[in-house]
Amino acid sequence: MKTIQLNHSLQPSVQKPVASFLLFVAVLLVMLSLFFLQQSNARLSELHQEKAAYTKTTQLTVATEPLTEREQAELDAVNVAINEIIRPWPQLFYALEESRLDSIQLVAIEPNVKNKTVQIIAITSPVDEILAYISNLKQQAIVSSVSLVSTESVRLNGKEATQFELLVTW
Repeated sequence: MKTIQLNHSLQPSVQKPVASFLLFVAVLLVMLSLFFLQQSNARLSELHQEKAAYTKTTQLTVATEPLTEREQAELDAVNVAINEIIRPWPQLFYALEESRLDSIQLVAIEPNVKNKTVQIIAITSPVDEILAYISNLKQQAIVSSVSLVSTESVRLNGKEATQFELLVTW
């Protein structure tokens, strides 16, 4: 019997070394990416386990130990201190900035948390600006009252000026 050999390719394929190299590099990058992904997932699961263990221990200690009177008093004192810190300082200082006049120079701002007041000491040249500043302060939403405590004549850079003190209640 005679054997017949069939050649199905029309042209013999030429090897392209650049394409083979790029294919090799791409496969290598995919393998490295998969390795780092696996390492990241393993680390992430470890962190989740640590978090779960920490959460369980903190929940157990909180649930099982009632606070003593001393600890409760300390906790109350801390909460009072936190509430004093979180007072409406941003709104209060925003109101002071909104009421500002160019001719008035603030010397001191002394807030008092217990009385809910702010003592303002300022200097101005025209005395009429004091009343304008007081009316600007009264227009602010957070301010409940403004009182003029004192005025005093002072010299500022060799010029006559008036120093005044206000008590602002919020």
